[in-house]
Amino acid sequence: LASGIGCVVTMIRRFPILRMSGDDRRVRPAMIRHLFGIGAPMGLQFSITAIGSLILQVAVNGLGTVAVAAVTAGSKVSQIFSCVIDSLATTMATYAGQNTGARRVDRVRRGLRAASIIGCVYCAAAFLIVLFFGKSIISLFMDSGEATGGVVDAAYRFITINMAMYIPLLFVNIVRLTVQGMGFTRVAMLAGVFEMVARTLVAVVLVPLLGFTGACLASPAAWVAADSFLIPCYFRVSRRLEKRFAHGEPAAA
Repeated sequence: LASGIGCVVTMIRRFPILRMSGDDRRVRPAMIRHLFGIGAPMGLQFSITAIGSLILQVAVNGLGTVAVAAVTAGSKVSQIFSCVIDSLATTMATYAGQNTGARRVDRVRRGLRAASIIGCVYCAAAFLIVLFFGKSIISLFMDSGEATGGVVDAAYRFITINMAMYIPLLFVNIVRLTVQGMGFTRVAMLAGVFEMVARTLVAVVLVPLLGFTGACLASPAAWVAADSFLIPCYFRVSRRLEKRFAHGEPAAA
């Protein structure tokens, strides 16, 4: 809340174009519908993805306390290392939206290429850090009573398998947010469905067969499944926008 208020104050002070006056305060139902159409699919995407995670958590719970503690600690480490990927994705959403509005799909393409290169270099570096220092990092997120050899080893296996597949996660984030920035927000919801289905299949099939290793493969499987939808979708919407612009149609047609 404090951050949000601070941002609003800064916007009003530094950017006169954002200061509301007179007609700006009028409620516009058409604009509300438009914004809801953008926001609702994005929100549903997080809900759908969470359903798959819950189904997987049920399967992990059946593997015992060591598995649960290992997945919890490993997930915390993963969340920290994925902050850079999340930032790249947010950047691409803004960048794609601005350049789509300017009818510069070519710049969106170049921006996505640059973000992909930056992200791949980061993913490789992050994996090497975890590979050599992963157990020490994991121990920072565990109580002294939890940091037994079995839990640390299991968490290390979880995080190394996941971070070895961080490049698919990179593309899930930057491609999804790029497509959203280009105006195709319902893609987020469909990509979430692919992730949910993949995690559910892993929970139902691989976890009973492979045990904890199956649980480690759940997120990578979800990322690959989402990429199999998102990457072809990006090329399709890019071509669609180029055709619209060539015929003088607006991006949001």
